Amino acid sequence: MSQTDASDLVRQLNDAAGSPLWWPWVLVASLVSCVLMPFLLLVGLPLTLWVAWKDTIRRTVVVFYDVQDQEARHYQHLVDSFTEAGRSRMAWHVVAAGAVTTTYQHKVNAGASAVVDRLAVSRTIDGPRHLRANIAVPTLSTSRRSLHFLPDRILVRDGRRYADVPYVNLRVDHRLQRFIESGAVPSDGRVVDYTWRFVNKSGGPDRRFKDNRQLPVLEYGRLTLDSPNGYSAVLDFSTPAAGGALHDGLVEMAAPRVMPTQLRPTRAAPPPRQPVPPRPAWAPIGRPAPAPSTPSSSGRHRGAGESVDLDAVLAQHRRPVLRRRRLSADGRVSVVGEKHYQEPLVRVARGATLGYDWDALPEVPVLLVAEPANRHDSRAVRVDVLIDGGSRCIGYLSREDAALYQPHLLRLEASGLVGTCPGRITGGGPNPYGLYLHLAGPDELLIENLPDDHDVLPAERDVTVTREEHHQEVLAAHHHGGPGRTRLLATVSSSSVSAGKYAGDYAIEVRIDGRRVGELTAAMSARYRSLVVAAESTSGPPSCESLVTHGHRGFQIELRMPKASAASTSPGGRAVAPAS
Repeated sequence: MSQTDASDLVRQLNDAAGSPLWWPWVLVASLVSCVLMPFLLLVGLPLTLWVAWKDTIRRTVVVFYDVQDQEARHYQHLVDSFTEAGRSRMAWHVVAAGAVTTTYQHKVNAGASAVVDRLAVSRTIDGPRHLRANIAVPTLSTSRRSLHFLPDRILVRDGRRYADVPYVNLRVDHRLQRFIESGAVPSDGRVVDYTWRFVNKSGGPDRRFKDNRQLPVLEYGRLTLDSPNGYSAVLDFSTPAAGGALHDGLVEMAAPRVMPTQLRPTRAAPPPRQPVPPRPAWAPIGRPAPAPSTPSSSGRHRGAGESVDLDAVLAQHRRPVLRRRRLSADGRVSVVGEKHYQEPLVRVARGATLGYDWDALPEVPVLLVAEPANRHDSRAVRVDVLIDGGSRCIGYLSREDAALYQPHLLRLEASGLVGTCPGRITGGGPNPYGLYLHLAGPDELLIENLPDDHDVLPAERDVTVTREEHHQEVLAAHHHGGPGRTRLLATVSSSSVSAGKYAGDYAIEVRIDGRRVGELTAAMSARYRSLVVAAESTSGPPSCESLVTHGHRGFQIELRMPKASAASTSPGGRAVAPAS
């Protein structure tokens, strides 16, 4: 026996998969021969069995793994997390996705933002058909592609070809994914909303289509795997906990690995990757620095639970902090490395078991701090939570997200600002705490007319504004020009319908910088009436994000509002259906 490297194993598997099968030809020849001379069947059948046995040996690669100590514990954790993922009723491999760009596409695709093509995934511990090993090999497979998790690498099968991805090069992301399910609903799936097969602009049913049935909106767990060499896989699980468990197991596998031992002479394996030494921790002014800790799998996180004085950190970057700037919350971004910062998360969550019910998760304000001086990743973006008048690190953006967001955050910090956004804590109990951010894309972070921190309603759904055609000059003054859209802060307050069928009834008017730009439809005003009236009685008209666009119909505005149940009656006293 001798050690083998990745290229040896992949080459041998490809040779085995491409090797032809001879036993069918021997069987056919034996059957043809027995027609002429029946006694040859006594020779042909044993010969066919012997050739089939030889084919099996020739098309099988045998690998013996000797995994010990920490590596064994990491791999056992991966196998256990795979068992947890196997408890979900359904799993899918997303093989293609296309964005919905036109109004018609949006209408006929139940209001979805993208259309996906997916295949059901089977979960076993048998490994690939051409590999025999002395260990259980967690496997996710479809009819054409499969993933096999070995102790030192991931084997990827595409048809009859194999490739591998080292764990140290693997980027793993897990987040909640809302999916409009047109097929059978998994028994363990969580329905969070409903929509219609054909929707109108306001999100209701388009009554021009017959048999327009309601479709459930489920919350799945989406696991994304990718590597610098171009490999990418997107997997959906019917329960978020399943994808989260597998995510945690894969993150641990970034540690150095013991290479396999194979039952045939091969080239010597390269030495295992050496761990990156821990970086010194930041410390608040006037306090001694805590002892450094082992870095996380990304190689750029500080010690768990350390305290950070935000002014001191940014002063060291030569960017003074003047005030916080609220960023757009119109989106979701995952955080990585939270398991290394459980102590501050436990304090914020007060040790409660929160689970993965998105609507019930507590919301906390977080800070996004660019770290260009990070010795392990100059593009790092740290995520802090405010505790005890200071800030504590609770994780980082993934390497891919940090590369996109850091330039925008650096421009903010150069102006004396630090970006803030809301986040939601997940997990607890038997699972570690995690964190997701309400954060827009990197090119749409700023709310143009919001100079500093401000309370803003959650941006969870699109709400149409009407009668903006009467306020074009106000919208034109705020739009930055060009074909894009401008994100602005708007206020909503009680008013009355200005004209039409419901003239004089209750309505919600929309203002930007104190100037009216339109009003909500009668149905939407009824839906959000209690929310607006309650806010006006305590702190004044609530604020929300809005998007101003310009097209052939002039300037138009759309609000981003929280989910809300429909009122019991519509304007005029008529009953309306509950919110879908």
